[in-house]
Amino acid sequence: MEAKASLSTSLDLRVRYPYEEFMDHVRAMKTVRDWEDTLRFGHLGSSQTSRANNARVVEYFSDSYEDQKEAVVKAGLFMSIYDYIGRNAAYFSRKGLVEDLGNGLFEVDPALLRSVHFVQTQPAVGSKSNPKRVLNLARAFKDLEPEM
Repeated sequence: MEAKASLSTSLDLRVRYPYEEFMDHVRAMKTVRDWEDTLRFGHLGSSQTSRANNARVVEYFSDSYEDQKEAVVKAGLFMSIYDYIGRNAAYFSRKGLVEDLGNGLFEVDPALLRSVHFVQTQPAVGSKSNPKRVLNLARAFKDLEPEM
């Protein structure tokens, strides 16, 4: 009897989105949120609506990556991280990890950013993750930070 080996050629082609790369994008948003014109979406003006800011993010990521699939995946992950924090801002604020600066801007504790990034970049976890568990992970990241 002849034995046949079968090889699976399907690989998980999931795009990696390291935390350091994410933080580079966070820093870039200080400039991106002021863009009034985009090639893909036209004139946005000074509007800071969710729709206008999403257009800016998509434009930024599309310009940042040659591979448009990578750009779309990373833009989606980036926005999902911000969305998760925004939807749970009241809870995280009560826990001292988010501060409302006004004008729709929030200051987010770096440990919370790292925690939400970690959760959102895990397959099949994302937005359905329990904020209490994300908080516990943020506290663990805080405990691991070097003392200065």
